[in-house]
Amino acid sequence: MSIALSGGKAMAVVWTITIEGRNVSGDVCRKAVRIDKSWERLFDGDLGLSVEDGKTIMAALQSAVVNHEAETYSLFRRVCPDCHRFRSVKDYTTRRIRTVFGIVEVRNPRWMLCRDRHPGMVVAFASLREICPDRATPELMELTARLGSMMPYRQAARMLAEFLPVEPTETHATVRKRTIRIGERLDDQVAEEELHARAQTDERRQLEMQLPGDRRKEFVISIDTAHVRSADSNSARNFELVVARCGRGGRGEDGGRYFVTSNTDQRAIRDRALHALREVGYCGFGDVTVISDGAEILKRLPRAMPKPTAHIIDWFHIAMKVQPMQQIADQMARSRSVSLKRFPQSTVTSER
Repeated sequence: MSIALSGGKAMAVVWTITIEGRNVSGDVCRKAVRIDKSWERLFDGDLGLSVEDGKTIMAALQSAVVNHEAETYSLFRRVCPDCHRFRSVKDYTTRRIRTVFGIVEVRNPRWMLCRDRHPGMVVAFASLREICPDRATPELMELTARLGSMMPYRQAARMLAEFLPVEPTETHATVRKRTIRIGERLDDQVAEEELHARAQTDERRQLEMQLPGDRRKEFVISIDTAHVRSADSNSARNFELVVARCGRGGRGEDGGRYFVTSNTDQRAIRDRALHALREVGYCGFGDVTVISDGAEILKRLPRAMPKPTAHIIDWFHIAMKVQPMQQIADQMARSRSVSLKRFPQSTVTSER
């Protein structure tokens, strides 16, 4: 920190932040960031670092880290894994990588394929394309898609620019493209999960010895539905969600896997449930119990699951059915006690 003097009084403070990074080889990378703070702004309430100062610091730190990591990975990919020699250099270009803390321009070398491993092939590849194919970090893609799915695209773009050192090119069109791209990838992931889950649809019986109460053979699916209504009363964009938790049976079992889907098709719900069960150890055999509220849409799941699968109604909805009868019985008991107090039985004595 340095203080500039003017007229014998301290008028400004210059903060110099030095960023230093050291790799395993002992190489040191340093970068300095300068922040000017005027004491006259204290009277206006300008105390401490502002959002713009934070953007400047984080952008400089991100630039140093990304450049160092990109250089390290490029050097690692230059070594041929077969002959353990350096690959030939095709050329050196630059690549702009978009991150949550601004755009970083890094050197992007292209290496030639090893001729001993690939004889007769003259092909070059960019190593940075392997770790950043979208020219944007996965964190920025996820954050942009998350905001774009919860609010209008223009508002999401303004919020990103308000708190993050992003470039003016991060417009509503960019937010829309990234949101759609992430949605398409999620759809592809769901389709792949369903494809793998269909191999578990064969009905099987437990071939091992039946052990009552063995929690390793018990799997529970707690499933329910939620109806999402549109904020606009005149809109017809209402849909239904299926929310479920898949885990082990027995008391005290923690964890489990959750999934949410808007597809209420019988096969889609079954495939998502089987994929979640595999994450907790389901291998196609074992006792599966489906707990739901008895809705018609949820009765499809037990019929589509591998056998043996049992379907029961959860205690909350059973209590909702029993509670009215309990209330009627209590009301009848109270009414009878009140009537007995008002009209006690009269005893008639007879004399001989």
